[in-house]
Amino acid sequence: MARKIRLFIKNVAQHIILKSIDNMFRDELDYILFLSMIRDIKGRIDIAIHSYVLMPNYLEFIATPSDETTISKFMQSLGRRYVGYYNKKYNRRGTLWEGRYKSSLVEDSFIFDVMRYIELRPMREGLVKDASLYRYSSIRSNLLNEKDKIVTPHRVYRDLGYRDEDRIKRYSQIFYLETNREQFIVSCLEKQLITGSKSFVLKLERLIGITLRERQRGRPRKKLEQGRKSMYKKLVVLDKKRHSDLKVKPMRDLNFARGNSFIPLLATEVALIGSTFPIVFTDNENPSLVALVSLGGESLAINHEGKWITNYIPAFIRRYPFAIAQTEDNPQQKVILIDEESDLVSTIEGNELFLEDGTQSDTLKNAINFLTNYENQFTITKNVAKVIRDSGILEEREIAVGEGDEKQVLVNGFKIIDREKLNSLSDDILADWVRKGIITLIDAHIKSLENINTLFELAQQRQS
Repeated sequence: MARKIRLFIKNVAQHIILKSIDNMFRDELDYILFLSMIRDIKGRIDIAIHSYVLMPNYLEFIATPSDETTISKFMQSLGRRYVGYYNKKYNRRGTLWEGRYKSSLVEDSFIFDVMRYIELRPMREGLVKDASLYRYSSIRSNLLNEKDKIVTPHRVYRDLGYRDEDRIKRYSQIFYLETNREQFIVSCLEKQLITGSKSFVLKLERLIGITLRERQRGRPRKKLEQGRKSMYKKLVVLDKKRHSDLKVKPMRDLNFARGNSFIPLLATEVALIGSTFPIVFTDNENPSLVALVSLGGESLAINHEGKWITNYIPAFIRRYPFAIAQTEDNPQQKVILIDEESDLVSTIEGNELFLEDGTQSDTLKNAINFLTNYENQFTITKNVAKVIRDSGILEEREIAVGEGDEKQVLVNGFKIIDREKLNSLSDDILADWVRKGIITLIDAHIKSLENINTLFELAQQRQS
């Protein structure tokens, strides 16, 4: 299971909390030295802290990092320095922290809600009767206009006015205004989800290609096959009379396949695609081999320019805008389909499909040959996958981040080969599989599973 993925979006603030297993501060000097350490580290690491509070057993703040490493560097440096001081002073050993810090991206429209939530903590937890009296938080800077070298005003705070007095006045009006967002803020931070609107979350999902919303518990597990979005808009039978003037343009933009979270593969493609993406088996009665190219959002295999990120494009995608199907009356008879609403299909530009006498052009003949070969190879692949399934060596798996109540399943409903079960097969079966090339396919499949980490790396790169 992977750790909860750390998200970074340029110019987007993060709400962060770090909890201790003991009281972080036992006397006033501890608070003072901790604040001094923050100021010192902040001078060396480019981080803008907008609001903060030091509580007896946790640090909480909202900040905008300059890059994807800023927060981790800041927290590591602060943690090491303070734990060293604390352990020496109180004659103890080991870590002081409950675990890794938690973080949540914050939409601009929620900035003031998070700031006031942080600065009201001492009053709500009974440390003071008036939050403005608390000495170890940013409230004295944001609300009382006292100088604090730790605080850098967020842009939405600066937009409150041209003068400090105007900003203080308007922030005070916001600060003492009760809202119903507190529980939402708490939940987003604890589960490390996005503190923002649904539209903001959807925008980020489209940007980085990963599902960021909380998945509902107790819902039926969705099969991988059921989650696939069709590349096609309007498939119809290709007809030489109806489509006599149709042309097909070269495939230069793959955005039509951006919604595919996995790509069906031929057996001959497993090694080629498996060098970059994990290859798994679908979890159904007639399993097939697919490449996982997403963590629940849009495809990570297609960049913002609509290009496949490696040199080899799967045949499943290269078929487009054509498809092949069998007729209901005669399953042995095949018909060619075309997506009439595809951006590749035109009556103005591209390569013609039919000549003036109604015969097939070379472009159409090549497309039909490709589809026929694809269909034959796909049947072989399905047969191999069925043999592997019938042997009983497949195990169900999922890709998830977090643990316990924070666990978020990103991809499920697929199976992989269990190495121990594979090794327990009879020698004659294994020998037969070696002769048929099945073991070569299996080795490529197992090796490809290392690329699950590649999906997380691609998601992180896309954030930048």
